[in-house]
Amino acid sequence: MNKFTSNNPRVLAIAPCVQGIGYIVFNDPRSPIDWGIKWTRHEKNTKGLEKIASLIDRYQPDVLIFEDVYGGGSRRADRIKDLLDNVGVLAQSKDVPVASYSRDRMRQTFRTEGTVSKYQIAKTIAEQLPELAPRLPVERKIWLPEHANMSIFDAASLALTYFMDRSARDLDLAA
Repeated sequence: MNKFTSNNPRVLAIAPCVQGIGYIVFNDPRSPIDWGIKWTRHEKNTKGLEKIASLIDRYQPDVLIFEDVYGGGSRRADRIKDLLDNVGVLAQSKDVPVASYSRDRMRQTFRTEGTVSKYQIAKTIAEQLPELAPRLPVERKIWLPEHANMSIFDAASLALTYFMDRSARDLDLAA
């Protein structure tokens, strides 16, 4: 595993979508080092798990973060629930700690920014991390499918929620 300092863990956050797996890698909350989508067309869970394993092998994260699909606000398909259950097993086999956050918890993190919708959260992230701004899709109309790039912003919101929680814990320990 890649051990920097206790203050700078390497974070890999993933967010499955219909088309594949959105991901982002951070060394600290202000500087993502890589992001994108790993596309899966057939055998989505099998291929998705393989792609996540390759991301873990490539980046050697100190923590892997994904959505708590059983928590409040989650409306994930059974296929995604099965995939993320298997991701937890994969991470354990590779000795990578995991953290997961519910959709409600992510909204709570960004509510302080005045954002409540998924698009508003993505827009806030694009403003805070301008290198992601070109990937921000236009706001979705209710009758249209979600753009695959939103999975990158979902992964970023998970990672930033992790960093906010970590920062709050550090402040509690210092007090």
